[in-house]
Amino acid sequence: MPAPLHPSLPDTPPTRLRSLRPDDAVAWSRYLSQPGVTEHTSWGDVSPEALRHLINSYTASPVDRRWALVDADNLLIGTVGLNGIDLQHRRAELAYDLDPRWHGQGLATNAARAVLAWGCTTLALVRIQATVLDSNTRSIAVLERIGMQREGLLRAYRQVRGQTADYWMYAHIENTASSC
Repeated sequence: MPAPLHPSLPDTPPTRLRSLRPDDAVAWSRYLSQPGVTEHTSWGDVSPEALRHLINSYTASPVDRRWALVDADNLLIGTVGLNGIDLQHRRAELAYDLDPRWHGQGLATNAARAVLAWGCTTLALVRIQATVLDSNTRSIAVLERIGMQREGLLRAYRQVRGQTADYWMYAHIENTASSC
């Protein structure tokens, strides 16, 4: 049986995961452009054109997978995925974002948990990691709720709006107490 094209969410109506489409770029840009949304991230250009290009690159990439988190009307409310998938070394990096109108409902946690499980079971990944700006407390909470362990501080890891920033490294290691 072929591997599922995307993870299944736990029973959390009214949301589900589907393939990310170029026509999602406008909705994605709309919420990423809101004040404060990308404040604690390294996002750069979040214009619809830039995001359409990014969506097309995900579609063409054998090492990056990104899905749309959609509401009951099939409208984009977030994205979640794995970047830098390395099947030889059985690792990848988890990434996600969520429209702030949907914050506080456990949706990012459920989507991240579903992708973590999919990566472990479908792709047989052993290590799934995530990097998070040290000031991004919401994202840190998501990573800790899904059982990822903080491994350490990556000093001067990325540029964030022209400033060098520190990031925490989190990881899930399959076949440990925090396994999928």
